[in-house]
Amino acid sequence: MRAWHSRLRKAGRQLLAHGLPAPRPGHRVAVVGLPRSGTSWLAKALSLGPGVSYYFEPDVLLPANPLYRYLPPEADEPVLERALADHLDGRAVDEYVIAEQGLRELLARPRARIVLVKWVRTGLMLEWIGACFPGLSLVQIVRHPVPLFLSWRQRGWDPEFNLRQLLSQRALMAGPLAPFADTMCHAVGFWEQAAAFWGAMTWMQYRAHRPPWLLVEHEWICLDAEPRIRLLAGLLGLPVGDGLAQFLSPRRNRVSGPGYGRARDPAAEVYKWQDAVTAVELDSVAGVLEVFGLPFYPGLEPDRFEVPGSLSARGSQGSRTSTSSNMGS
Repeated sequence: MRAWHSRLRKAGRQLLAHGLPAPRPGHRVAVVGLPRSGTSWLAKALSLGPGVSYYFEPDVLLPANPLYRYLPPEADEPVLERALADHLDGRAVDEYVIAEQGLRELLARPRARIVLVKWVRTGLMLEWIGACFPGLSLVQIVRHPVPLFLSWRQRGWDPEFNLRQLLSQRALMAGPLAPFADTMCHAVGFWEQAAAFWGAMTWMQYRAHRPPWLLVEHEWICLDAEPRIRLLAGLLGLPVGDGLAQFLSPRRNRVSGPGYGRARDPAAEVYKWQDAVTAVELDSVAGVLEVFGLPFYPGLEPDRFEVPGSLSARGSQGSRTSTSSNMGS
């Protein structure tokens, strides 16, 4: 009986979504980052404002081979460009994509003037996206590699498979990732492969960053969540919803419904992983990441924010800053 109810509910939602007019957005915002990097939490918080229509991972509808596809900025990909334009116009209404929308949000879609999307598979095509959609407001989120891949391991996700998705792309490995090809090819075991994949994806994300896009560490947001999400919303041109404080509260009563998981203390999330890995495993991660020369998380400390160009490095909210970078362009 419950299965039939679920099927009928999904069918009804699809009829409603396809039957109503799509939004007519005057403003488009994208949240991008690796899976399990805090994109869902941040995007949900940003979506709570009035007039915002939110679409959860419409890039899942794109061809999955390779899962993370590299595109240089000059690439001519009209089919993909039209698909992403549909995402940004709120026209992707697969049930998975609109899962964060309840009945109220679905009925409000035609009146929405802001479309917010969350992408987790576009990290290697951000330069191309910037060239195709120059007016797009975009926030790039990075999470510390250790808790990110502990979450992957809990779900049975294999970093080796994802690393091989990068190694299989000749243009990527002979081009921007050529300096790291040897390290990526010779990574063995869960943590070396995880570090190699994270290093490559984060290097590409940092390389693609350009003003006025926002680059921010997940942990920096978590340590003072409400004012920093309000700051992000303002910089992205998003209204702040009345329910933001309640959504972020570790004592909130609402733990079900579109986009609502278990309540948690955002600040506690920053450190809770530290007893879950050994010193040997941390050394393994650090050894691989040293090759990439990334300025994120010096010494693998989760509360050090010294990335030039990031929101935390602007001196906002009292964070520490740095004036130099190991990154090339």
